[in-house]
Amino acid sequence: MNRRRYLAACGASLAALAGCNAPVDDGTTDPSGQVVNPGFESGLRGWLIGRHLPTDPNTGLPVESAARVVDDPVASGDAALQFFINGLQDDGVIWAQQAARFDEVSTLSVSVHSPEESFNTITKLAVYAGPRPERGWLREEEFDTERAIEDRAGWSRYEYEVDAEDVGIVAVGISVVWETEVARTIDDVTLS
Repeated sequence: MNRRRYLAACGASLAALAGCNAPVDDGTTDPSGQVVNPGFESGLRGWLIGRHLPTDPNTGLPVESAARVVDDPVASGDAALQFFINGLQDDGVIWAQQAARFDEVSTLSVSVHSPEESFNTITKLAVYAGPRPERGWLREEEFDTERAIEDRAGWSRYEYEVDAEDVGIVAVGISVVWETEVARTIDDVTLS
């Protein structure tokens, strides 16, 4: 096999892995009733990035997406988590998740930033707090996506009722609704 074909095959394999839709673990090994690294001050420690993405018809791979820790904008502290999705397929969810113990937990709270206010719904906050699905990973339809992110510019704080017991998954992210490339930022994920 010539060197260029080998490198191209390796690159395609890595790209396929980078766009994989199913996390293989829940992000932590010792779940508690508190979120580990809630403000992303320690990067992605304690978190696992999950995706449920449509296929790009031009490449045959999942659409481009990314999650990165940023220092601007932040709701508090020195860091926040920014999600990016190429939403040109008008679909897709990207999230950060970790295992959690829901005993004595009734609320999940998260801050989310929109750089702009829009009368159109471009993205929605995607939130999940519940048992680990039997197949081991989440899908888009399992998230609460009732809240549009662009209903105002700047940071907003949202609370969700948690109706779960024992050990499960807490996950927060974004869902694309409008056909555009979009980046939105979350911070301060807490259980109480």
